[in-house]
Amino acid sequence: YTLSLHDALPILDGRGELNLLENLTEHFEAIKYIAKTGKPYEANVAHHFAFRSSDDVSYVVSAFLAAKAAKKLGIKHFVLQIMLNDPKHTSAINDLAKARATLSIVKSLEDSDYKAFLQTRVGLSYLSHNIDKAKKQLASVTALMDDIEPFNNQSPDIIHVVSYSEGNDLATPEIIDESIKITLHSLNKYREYREKGWIDSMDENQDVNKRMLYLINEAKIVINTVEITIKDTYSPQGFYDIFKMGFLPVPQLMYCREEFPEAVKWNTKLRNGGVDIYLDDKIISAKERMNLIIRRNIRNDKN
Repeated sequence: YTLSLHDALPILDGRGELNLLENLTEHFEAIKYIAKTGKPYEANVAHHFAFRSSDDVSYVVSAFLAAKAAKKLGIKHFVLQIMLNDPKHTSAINDLAKARATLSIVKSLEDSDYKAFLQTRVGLSYLSHNIDKAKKQLASVTALMDDIEPFNNQSPDIIHVVSYSEGNDLATPEIIDESIKITLHSLNKYREYREKGWIDSMDENQDVNKRMLYLINEAKIVINTVEITIKDTYSPQGFYDIFKMGFLPVPQLMYCREEFPEAVKWNTKLRNGGVDIYLDDKIISAKERMNLIIRRNIRNDKN
């Protein structure tokens, strides 16, 4: 089963009749049903925030919130989809750091009754309209997927193969078959070259590790603040309040901007390959931003 923020929040894209809270309520009920069936559950959440120009820390936070909610609702096998190249100008260094941070923080939830599985895919807006270039992009991103956990031959657990025609046209059975062959060939060759020492090992890359640790530490600050501040955090009302209060910025939200001013007011920028939140043209730390949100919430309560 797959549920996404894109499905849960149609009103925010100008589609559907239910409001945000009603949609969240229906989705929580759907997850409860999936849990009863004992089947795996895939939550396509994080990249839908990225689609709306959210920052990398919020990407990690949103994935964790979805994973923990699923666990609390009884899901035992959680499929974590990580869409690379989102936004499409994200650097490979930042992509790896964000993917590793997300995987690490979600896997921290694992226990004997709950297991997370990594699923990777190419970004929706990444593939070129030029078919020859798109085939090369598909191959290169497949190598990037393998660098998330470079010395684990079982990782990624699942590869969501995106057809190379995605940027130009709908896929045919022949294109799908060729896309799978490109993906498998690239994966096998990349592993062969790594084993022979022909490529750099990204496992200990200092730039990746520095950014990964930064994202994890910042995400933990946001998560802790959310769980302390939001009553019944992992509920439809809790998730609504998280969004309403601006914990997960979406500066390019298309609709309902008047209803969620705190979510759209934050300024994000893509610099040095990563997306961060800026205040007065400087990156604002998670701690500082959480303090601003809490202070504003206290003022609103008094009014």
